[in-house]
Amino acid sequence: MSSLNGIVKNGRMDRDDQVGERKPLLPGSNKMVDYDAALGYIGSFGTYQKLKFSLLLLMCIPVGIHMLATVFLGAQVSHHCAVPELAEAGLAPNDSCGLNYSLPWVTDKETNTEKPSECKRYKVNRYELGNLSCPFERNSEENRTVLDCDKGWWYDRQVYNSSVYMEFNLVCEDEPLNNLAQSLFMVGVLIGSIVFGQLSDSIGRKKTMYLAVLLQLGFGVATAFAPNYEVFVVLRLLIGFTAMGVFLPAFVVATEMVGVNRRTLTGTLIQSSFSMGGVVLTGIAYLIRDWSRLQLVISLINVALVLTWWFGIESPRWQLSKGRNEEVVRMIRSAAKVNGVKVPDEVFHAGKKQVTENDKRQYTIFDIVRTPNMAKKSVIIFFNWFVVTVVWFGLALNTQQLGGDNYLNFLIMNLVDFPAQIFSIFTVSYFGRRPSLTFYMMFGGVACIMTPYLAPPFLPEYMHPLSVALPMVGKFGNTAAFSVIYVWTAELYPTVVRNVGVGASSMWSRVGGIVSPFVMLSQQVWGPLPYLIFGGLSILAGLSALLLPETRGVRLPDTLEEGESFGKRTPYVGYTPVPDEEKVPATAYSNPDLRNDDETVKEDPESRSVLAGYKTAIQCSEDC
Repeated sequence: MSSLNGIVKNGRMDRDDQVGERKPLLPGSNKMVDYDAALGYIGSFGTYQKLKFSLLLLMCIPVGIHMLATVFLGAQVSHHCAVPELAEAGLAPNDSCGLNYSLPWVTDKETNTEKPSECKRYKVNRYELGNLSCPFERNSEENRTVLDCDKGWWYDRQVYNSSVYMEFNLVCEDEPLNNLAQSLFMVGVLIGSIVFGQLSDSIGRKKTMYLAVLLQLGFGVATAFAPNYEVFVVLRLLIGFTAMGVFLPAFVVATEMVGVNRRTLTGTLIQSSFSMGGVVLTGIAYLIRDWSRLQLVISLINVALVLTWWFGIESPRWQLSKGRNEEVVRMIRSAAKVNGVKVPDEVFHAGKKQVTENDKRQYTIFDIVRTPNMAKKSVIIFFNWFVVTVVWFGLALNTQQLGGDNYLNFLIMNLVDFPAQIFSIFTVSYFGRRPSLTFYMMFGGVACIMTPYLAPPFLPEYMHPLSVALPMVGKFGNTAAFSVIYVWTAELYPTVVRNVGVGASSMWSRVGGIVSPFVMLSQQVWGPLPYLIFGGLSILAGLSALLLPETRGVRLPDTLEEGESFGKRTPYVGYTPVPDEEKVPATAYSNPDLRNDDETVKEDPESRSVLAGYKTAIQCSEDC
């Protein structure tokens, strides 16, 4: 008791003994709040954390909407050269006999059948069309003047009233520009990952997130009124720039505010916001068939999110790193009140942080490729991140190529993500990271390779639904693999370069997102080629993952030396399975996974007696 009194005095607890009023406990300057110990009382993922997590999830849904919106904003439709002479001759713009006379016919490379040209027309006049005898038989040998679409294009507006594709005539030689908007969006995502990642470390996760929400609102509304395609793609890049300003801080807070034993769960669930955004986007796009109004509506969603500022949460671990102990104390007390528990005062000044020499060193991306084994693992990890993103966006953004109802295809393509993420959590826990990733990548890869061969002309038309179902299967495997590689990457890198490794891997993910739209252009060379590329890359990436070490049930490396020997035939000291007797509920003092933290925290002798007093209570963190 004397030691506790000493700590109370030295820690300057705010207790007014003369008045007898109990005030919030504020730790002294030489003390820090033990947030992990507090979680032992308030629970790893209690009601308070669940409410805050739900808000974070809502914040990220518009990110998924904007990231996938190009499916409907840039929807491609049937078109051909406009023939104004048809109207002059008293015929309908799509009169079959008149078009048969006015348009040359070309061979479709994919189906090897003839169809009217989309980019050429014959020189005709109203007198020819007015005196045309129908049905008109085409004569390929007829010597007629062929023109480009000098009068513009006619678009089939039965499904979409307008799209960027139609608005800015992204057809014929300009058709590849339709994919440019999505690639530049991902360039913005890449830049935003770097800028907002550093900003969130400087000013905090919450301020960064809400700043990005405001910028996303402004850029999104401006995009709806873009006067030309050049302005449109620049604004889409800026929306992509803000996307990671929302998602990355939300992801970090979602994992930092919960206990170690719930980080995989919250980290996986927060990623489901992309699929949730896709589902929401389907409903909005189904009701709004005009691209400009659609863009405006999905942008104005952020107005409601801005108003949630007063309910948002800052990362308690970031606050502790900045010495804002008082704010952490208030947050813990609020969480305890909502969760219906009490937190002892001793938790608020239980330890003193001591930074080791290794903590003072600044690590860079070169440290993860400096030594042979670390370089080998990094290359394999980067390749898997690149492939999984190329395939994910390739399948998610090209549902229109599957035929049938694009709204239904897109909805199913996003719904399959939810069972995929659930299955990934199960397989990672019971079978390990390596077999799970390899299976999901190869499973999805085989489905992609089979897709084009289960559609006409390889199979009868009535079997076409098979070619629609298989990409969904491929998306299932790809999404599950995405969830696995995210968790596995953090475990493969040693503590001192874990953030650097995950950040570098994420960068390759953005590169994959940039490349993906252009992979789809390969269908102009040969129809099945995009799916063969997706499938081949997935299988190759899955096989390469077999060269990485398994991390399930083993202690993770801390130093670069341990990271280099991690996975070699001669393992580093400490690379042993966790004994059964050590597998106790995850707490601040019993869970070996706490060695994943980037800072080395040691107990000072003064606080050790206090920690021993309530260590038993902390064991309830799994159930609280």
